[in-house]
Amino acid sequence: SSSSSSSSSAPPLDDRAAFKYCLDLVRAHDYENYLCTLALPTRARHVALALRAFNVETANALGAASEPHLASMRLQFWRDALPAIHAGYASKHRHPVAVALSRVLPAGGARAKRWLNAIVDARMKDAASDGAPPLGIAYLEAYAHDTNGSLLYAIMDLAGGVRDAETDHACAHLGKAIGVANLLRGTHAHSKQRRSYIPVDLCAKHGVSTEDVYRGNSTEALRNAVHEVASAAMAHLNTARGMRERIAAKCSREDAATAAAVLLPAVGTGAYLDALEKRDFDVFDPGLIRGTMPLVTQARIGWNAYRGTY
Repeated sequence: SSSSSSSSSAPPLDDRAAFKYCLDLVRAHDYENYLCTLALPTRARHVALALRAFNVETANALGAASEPHLASMRLQFWRDALPAIHAGYASKHRHPVAVALSRVLPAGGARAKRWLNAIVDARMKDAASDGAPPLGIAYLEAYAHDTNGSLLYAIMDLAGGVRDAETDHACAHLGKAIGVANLLRGTHAHSKQRRSYIPVDLCAKHGVSTEDVYRGNSTEALRNAVHEVASAAMAHLNTARGMRERIAAKCSREDAATAAAVLLPAVGTGAYLDALEKRDFDVFDPGLIRGTMPLVTQARIGWNAYRGTY
């Protein structure tokens, strides 16, 4: 779009600049998934990066805001922007992620609309909870499905061009595994905001004090509760991984390779859950908080991408 076509003072954002912004945002805030995106076919990368940048923007709303109502305001911006994005005229918002999304989403696509709205709605509901822990694992799984599951559906369909009952099933399970594991991964950061995602029923069952979670005290009771949450995530991960051969049998070789690349985020989630188990389910272990060295992450994802595994 040329600046002469805009009546306002600020020139429209150049498409290349919008996609560069998305790439830099994902690389800075979601490095594992940035690496996974590079394994996608070239034609799919722009779409996946725009979708992942949207996920970063909405996920960071709560973490970056000092008050839940400020997070709700940031999320409301995205809810209001979505109709324009879907109609393909997001330039008026001048947000680089909105511009990039409006270029890659199919105009009026009902599925894309449903998935992106589900992501924003789930995060708005989370912000409105004011830090109250979920009642049970089912609530964590529903949140994980609406956020990470919706994102994987969108990348599989819109970036990968693969639409199949088997891949949908794999996305659903992997989305739950990633989302639940990410909430465990974020326990240390959430505790600083006096937020906890350790379910109420498990806290009652094991005698976990929420104050211990807020203070970062790794008690045996907390480790037992975390073990149950991590086991639920691992079960979903194993189900998603177990579907690889069925996907390969039903899809063309090209589609099966693309599907495996879309499902590559399983690698980082599996590595985290394995490391958590080795540390006796201590979510406050300094090594876990620090995370894996970038070179190790690169090698792990690169090896799986090469083999077509996840």
